[in-house]
Amino acid sequence: MTVKITKTKTLLLARLLPLFFIALAVPARAVVSPFIRAGVDFSKLNAIESLRSDETGWKDKLDGWDAGYFAEVGLKLLGSHSLGVEAGYVKAKDSAAGLEKEQIPLLLNYRCLFGLGPVSLFIGASAGMMSDRMGWREDVNSITHDLKDTNWVALYGATAGLGLKLGKHWGVDVGVRALAVNEKEYQDGGLPGAENYKIGKSEVYIRPNVRVAISCHW
Repeated sequence: MTVKITKTKTLLLARLLPLFFIALAVPARAVVSPFIRAGVDFSKLNAIESLRSDETGWKDKLDGWDAGYFAEVGLKLLGSHSLGVEAGYVKAKDSAAGLEKEQIPLLLNYRCLFGLGPVSLFIGASAGMMSDRMGWREDVNSITHDLKDTNWVALYGATAGLGLKLGKHWGVDVGVRALAVNEKEYQDGGLPGAENYKIGKSEVYIRPNVRVAISCHW
């Protein structure tokens, strides 16, 4: 019985030793490697906010694609997965109505990469919080008031894109992302003599995004 157990242990050790030496031979950076990534993005903010007055029924919207920028730091894991923390910024204006929207998303990103030589396909998910600031102008008794308010809102979504290696450490990628945002509605705070304006939506909306980035890996 003792001889049989000894043989089993020997066989198990013989199978595990090659794996141990292979693990030692693989550089640590192939398992975990840091990266930084930065770029520009274009977000579509239409139908996100509107200025509504119960008295006049007037409505206005910020529309179109607005440029912003972002930066991310993180770790690449096992060569095909990555975890990163991202901060971004985008600002949109409607000068005719005095509306201004400023968003600062803070996200935790996960991506899975499928390599095809120097080209890679990635898919992933994002979740986090966003500082969502709104500024607007209101006329009360011929006096213009510039008002501002900020909400912190939750957001989550998915991303996909293509990457291209540029040598050993550098790369570029293009991608698309759609984030679901739990919007909160703004109110003017009830200025004396003012109409009861409400800005925004009290519902979840989709925030589409197109982006281009450059990255550096170690």
